[in-house]
Amino acid sequence: MSAETTKRKLVEAAYQTLQEEGFEHIRARNVAGKAGYAATAIYKHFGSLNYLITMASFRVLEEYNRENMELSSTVTDCVLLSKLSWKSFLCHAFRNVPVFENLFWGKAKDIFEEAVTEYFQLYPEGLQSHTSTFFYLASFSSSIEERDFMLFRRAANEGRLTMEDAVYVSRVNSMIAHAALREHMEDYKDPVIARRAAENCYRLIEKTIDRCLIP
Repeated sequence: MSAETTKRKLVEAAYQTLQEEGFEHIRARNVAGKAGYAATAIYKHFGSLNYLITMASFRVLEEYNRENMELSSTVTDCVLLSKLSWKSFLCHAFRNVPVFENLFWGKAKDIFEEAVTEYFQLYPEGLQSHTSTFFYLASFSSSIEERDFMLFRRAANEGRLTMEDAVYVSRVNSMIAHAALREHMEDYKDPVIARRAAENCYRLIEKTIDRCLIP
């Protein structure tokens, strides 16, 4: 069996564990056993359990990535694209709080780019033939702030807000999202709570954006 096949089986097993048992219950022995291997296989192929969890977490992002792909292909207004991207991000993030918090602000942040590159090497179908800069930044970077700033810098160049406010709103949006997610680390599995939390967080972010725009 090839190393690529083994890796895919372990990623699938870790993803299944994420979905069925939750982020907090992933253990090397359990994940490896589900894939039909000893725990040592994880460390041989991924170096650490955290790296495998990070790669499996990208499976959770698949629907979010598809939405990003569609948005970046159809929305040309940079401010609107930021708002819609935030709405999509929050909708998915509050359904999977530990996964998103870990990927974009937690332990996985420092290995995100390396892991996502390897992930798309294993699953190239996830990229399709997309060429949007925004899509690649949103998909290959753990920095939500950088993604937002790319759009607001463009808006600043269009005279829609100052460059200082472009920096400010990008920073504050990320802080608002992180703080809101941290509040729901324990209750996100309730779909009603998750939906309301996403809606409330989006309203804060939208208000922050609108207040920075030049009338």
